[in-house]
Amino acid sequence: MTTAANTLVRRCFSTTLTRRCVRVPTGMSSSSRLATPPVAINNSITSCAQNSIVRSFSAMPPPPTATPPNAATAQPPASITAEAGLGALGAMRLFVEHGLGKRKLDEIAAEKDTSPLVHRWQKMIATYLESQCHVIALLGYRPDETGIALYSQHLTEALRLSPPDLQEEMRVAGRDNYRMVLAGAFDVPSLVEEQKERGELSVVDARNIMHKVSLRMQDPEVLEKVAKRCGTYAATNDSPEARQIELSRKHTAVQETMVDDVYLSRKEGGASLVEECGFGEGEGGYVRMQSAMTEHQGDPLIAEYMSAAMTRLLQSAGIDIGALQRGEADEIRERMEGVFVSGYGVQVSE
Repeated sequence: MTTAANTLVRRCFSTTLTRRCVRVPTGMSSSSRLATPPVAINNSITSCAQNSIVRSFSAMPPPPTATPPNAATAQPPASITAEAGLGALGAMRLFVEHGLGKRKLDEIAAEKDTSPLVHRWQKMIATYLESQCHVIALLGYRPDETGIALYSQHLTEALRLSPPDLQEEMRVAGRDNYRMVLAGAFDVPSLVEEQKERGELSVVDARNIMHKVSLRMQDPEVLEKVAKRCGTYAATNDSPEARQIELSRKHTAVQETMVDDVYLSRKEGGASLVEECGFGEGEGGYVRMQSAMTEHQGDPLIAEYMSAAMTRLLQSAGIDIGALQRGEADEIRERMEGVFVSGYGVQVSE
């Protein structure tokens, strides 16, 4: 499979989605999956029925639910064309530019003065993934991990046979969709246009930037801070629920340390990492850096830098790397590696 095709599938339909876009029974919040107060994302995904617009006329049919009728028994598509995948990206853009996705992004942006960056970022990712679930449901796939996995498989097969120009068109469409989500959630309406004016980072510059990030992530002070903070979190018992709460708290601690001490910290009055790299200061600089890095999200050397650095952070947090490798805590691993490393989601192994 070509690099462009592989990057597109990783970006838009990675394993992050398979863990996060689960079906939510009507009337039940997805927070029931992880009863973890510190992780704001758990309260941000509600059932489609709760989010549907109330219709003005009683004669109108009821709003759709998160699970289409007979979804459990309905046969999903046997394949998908690359053109349909491109259409799905267009539908995704419609959601985040004009639909319920935009409404949710506006709500996130309104929380700037009351909610930490980490929590708003998690809500943004939740909105992004929820919109993707709606889109694949319209194509006949289940809006859950099974549907996402099957859609990803079909898209991979379609892209493998597609001409390079179509692969590139889809890659750019997926990249720009994500930038629109960033712009909406963090109230930077000019983000996409700014990126066009600045031009894309070269792969050499992107690698240099992420090398700096990886070194900062492995700074002894950063690792010690993560270890001390996560050392205060311990499961109250051996139940899966208690263990999940512990992992979620550690996950949030790692994310907050990444933002505050890796990207935005100013040592001895000097410039922060995002400033050193030319993206401006503070939250705006962080958002612009993430936007720029999306162009090279699938670069193997960048993935290598991030994998090594994240492993050190997870070890300092006291998280069982073996358990992560066995898939016993996939959701936590994916959120930690994806949200604040590459901007899209987890890099999926070849």
